[in-house]
Formats: sequence, structure tokens, C-alpha cells
Amino acid sequence: MLNYNYHMAPSFFDDYDLHDDRELLTLPRLQKWSGKQIHHLLEDMRKQAELANSLNIPMEAKAHYRDLFTRLIKTYGH
Repeated sequence: MLNYNYHMAPSFFDDYDLHDDRELLTLPRLQKWSGKQIHHLLEDMRKQAELANSLNIPMEAKAHYRDLFTRLIKTYGH
């Protein structure tokens, strides 16, 4: 029988506030950033996703950066 009350191992995202992601996704629109400013944001996030992918960090962290970059591209990409 499965025990659903077992203690789970600490996750990479235990202390991570997903509010930061929502803010990052909405801030450019709310502050009416220029295309150049948005381009710099996308470029910085691409570099962060590539760096995370090259580091020896948990897969969840790598996926988080990749997914955040993907959401930014879907929202602001041309």
C-alpha cells in the first residue's frame, strides 16, 4: 500500500517564489518597454538558460530556466 504522507526530499523550488516568474512575464508589458529593451531581456534569459543547461545542477533547475525562456519567447517573441 502506498503511503502518501511520507516526507519528500527537498526540492530545488522549495524556497522559490513563482511570483517572480509572473512579474518577469508581465513587467515589460506593464511598463511599456521598447522592442530593444524586450530584446535585451530575451537575450539575457537565453544566456541564463544556456548556462543553466551547461552546469551540474538539478534537472528541475535546468527545466525551469528553459521553460521560463520559452514562455518569454511565446509572450514577446516576434
